[in-house]
Amino acid sequence: MPYHYCIAGAKNLGIRRHRGGAVALEFAILAIPFFLWILFIFEMSYDLFTQEALDYTLNAAVRQIQTGNAVSQTSGSAFIQNDLCAAAKGLLECNQMWVQVQALPAGTDYSNPSVTTGAVPGNGNLDLSDYTNLAGANTGGTNPNAPIPYCIAGASQAILVSAIYIGPSFISGLLPGVLSTSFGFNTVHATLSTAGFVTEPFQQIPNNPPNPGSGTPPSAPACT
Repeated sequence: MPYHYCIAGAKNLGIRRHRGGAVALEFAILAIPFFLWILFIFEMSYDLFTQEALDYTLNAAVRQIQTGNAVSQTSGSAFIQNDLCAAAKGLLECNQMWVQVQALPAGTDYSNPSVTTGAVPGNGNLDLSDYTNLAGANTGGTNPNAPIPYCIAGASQAILVSAIYIGPSFISGLLPGVLSTSFGFNTVHATLSTAGFVTEPFQQIPNNPPNPGSGTPPSAPACT
């Protein structure tokens, strides 16, 4: 006669399913991508805020060049301190701004988006050898001996002004190369803003060169 075993009481013998750690395990699996997503959203929000602030600052500052009020700013550092910083209204750090002022070739359609749509210089490494900062130097580029890239705009002249703001990158440690670039020994996020325009026919005031030995830096050249 065959034997029949009853397992109906197996659960009474301690054979049970324990789900006490399931929630913790599921949270541990999802926590890393969740926090990465939150950090990415924070990075994008900060970058968009920086872009809007830099666009507003540059558009307000270049108005001084367009109307001839900036002819007294004889260097890029003076333009940053007196015009860009004043327009930033504390939204951006002045010592993180880099600027370039150059004349557009005759006949250039400055209203064409392709003229004023540039790219952050450098391929993975930020090269600011063609820009100047508040200190009046261009030490961030591969050519630190390059001339200060700032010129004084004349009347009825097509001008292109580019500004770069260097800010922190919050996700570079976790996602290298995403929304970040190398600058010196740091990883940063570089924001670019450009403005192209034709100056008004204002009266050109010649700049008086400083006396030799006065300690005053020479004036920037006129845009040609």
